[in-house]
Amino acid sequence: MMQNDTSVSRPPAVGSRAAQAAARRTERQRKSAEDEIDRLLEVTLGLIEKSAPAMPSVSDIVAAAGISNHTLYRSFPSKDDLVLAVLEKGVARVVEVIDARMSGLADPKEQISAWTRGVLRQVSNVEAAKTSRTVLGHLSQSGSVAPNGSQHELLRPISDLLTAPLEALGGDTVRDGACISDLVLGAMRRYLWDSTAPSDEDIDWISEFVLGGLRVESVKAGSGKRTRQ
Repeated sequence: MMQNDTSVSRPPAVGSRAAQAAARRTERQRKSAEDEIDRLLEVTLGLIEKSAPAMPSVSDIVAAAGISNHTLYRSFPSKDDLVLAVLEKGVARVVEVIDARMSGLADPKEQISAWTRGVLRQVSNVEAAKTSRTVLGHLSQSGSVAPNGSQHELLRPISDLLTAPLEALGGDTVRDGACISDLVLGAMRRYLWDSTAPSDEDIDWISEFVLGGLRVESVKAGSGKRTRQ
């Protein structure tokens, strides 16, 4: 008479369900934390916009957000870290806007022109520029970023938008990208710290200057050889 082999047993289904339940709980907690942080960043930005050129205090921020100091510092180790997160969120929004404008164009040169104009438009809005000066000035004074608005890494996501059109043109994505970024972002910072805004003529001139300075490859008719122009 054969006996049932019970030496190999399958893990109970409840174990799998328990793991799934734990995963769902973890996901809900993560989503809740993300929502809480997003709200905190929005509240902080709103206070900065209202108080500029002064910076709101931590007590102002936690009161407006309806949280405790412990809750704030649980997410951000310092006020400067919170302000940096606000700045990064602002940069991400700028990237979305400029990327959307560039994506609607087929010509790589027009995309680069749209990038140039999009960057310079960031300092055309007086209130937005005042908020940016307040944030960058605070972070520079605290030593969280380099002075004089030279936050290369923070602005890298904006510069990276140049890679695709430069590749399409056969340009040097590193050298050409760095030159364009230095020129346009440098002009943006100059307008920002001088508390001035570029005119439409200024923006047109800088955009044409950028396109005129591009050294891209073109194929000579019948030769199949690429030349720089």
